[in-house]
Amino acid sequence: MKVLLLSRPVINAGDFLFTEKSLEAMKRICPNAEITTGHIANEYTEKYANSFDSIVAAGGPLYDSRFLTADAFPILGFIKNLRPQVYFLSNGWYGSDTLAENVYSYKLDNVVLETLKLVETHGGGYSCRDDVTAMVLRNNGFRNVSMVGCTAWYDYENINVTIPKYRGKIENILISDQGITKDANTWDWKFKSAERLIETVKHVFPSAKLIYTFNGGIDTKYSGKYNHRICELLDRAGIPYKDISGSSSGFNLCENADLHIGFRMHTHIYCMSKRIPSVLIGEDARGAGLNQTLGAPDILDYSFCEGKKKENDYLPKQLEYYLEELLKTDFLLLSGSYIKMKAIYEKSFVPFVKGICNDN
Repeated sequence: MKVLLLSRPVINAGDFLFTEKSLEAMKRICPNAEITTGHIANEYTEKYANSFDSIVAAGGPLYDSRFLTADAFPILGFIKNLRPQVYFLSNGWYGSDTLAENVYSYKLDNVVLETLKLVETHGGGYSCRDDVTAMVLRNNGFRNVSMVGCTAWYDYENINVTIPKYRGKIENILISDQGITKDANTWDWKFKSAERLIETVKHVFPSAKLIYTFNGGIDTKYSGKYNHRICELLDRAGIPYKDISGSSSGFNLCENADLHIGFRMHTHIYCMSKRIPSVLIGEDARGAGLNQTLGAPDILDYSFCEGKKKENDYLPKQLEYYLEELLKTDFLLLSGSYIKMKAIYEKSFVPFVKGICNDN
């Protein structure tokens, strides 16, 4: 069994994390498969693609018309002539929020729909990383959809652990940065959200040491000015910060943390997989979908005013009250999420991956 495993890491640390975890999972669950890795955006020849038995598109918010064109995913350009079956593994939906009217009104482009139906017709399959994405796919006409979680959910040393790693005190806290900051029109209220988050963390844990991470880099094309504004805030507050973009190695900073609080989904996932206490603030359908799937409070950095996003004025109270409840229970409130992650792995993730390798 020859498998071509594709993903699309560019700079964001989370993309590198789920890419590595996808390969690890495939090797662990299908040890006899010959796995070749590649990038989704590469232009492979039809002959090369047809030399494999299965092609897997792993992770990321691929269920979006922008990412499922022949330009963004060239192999889809000759889907009619593909011999191997194509599988989507642990992908998400790039929606702006999880309001029912937006989830159920989202329609993939007709060309994309035709392509994806060809994948299904040829025996391929779809899996996704959260319940919201599953609803989007089903509402677009796909019925054979598996919700398998993110490949980065599964840390094999901790998968059977259902108790959080809490030593009875919070000394080191990691705060992850906002990821949705390309639109300069949102910068003022986004900055207030970040500022209030930091103030709340310092209020609840006045003696803790904080470190702030930038998962996608600081000097970025669209958000560089905003990120430097955040850096100035951190400098004034005496909080060190780290650019962890370009690889998954920066997530090692989580190992020294007693708690993660922040906006980055894969920092949260990394900590959850290691059973390090973590709280995710949702910025769009990806973060909100993850929290809803794992039974965590749907704390958002935004609210709506006349149909447009604005700062969530209640974020500090929501966060403070939730942290108080977590501390009262020694973070055992997170155990339900760990149990669900394990159940999804055994009942959904493993069978789907085995199906890719015809190992059922």
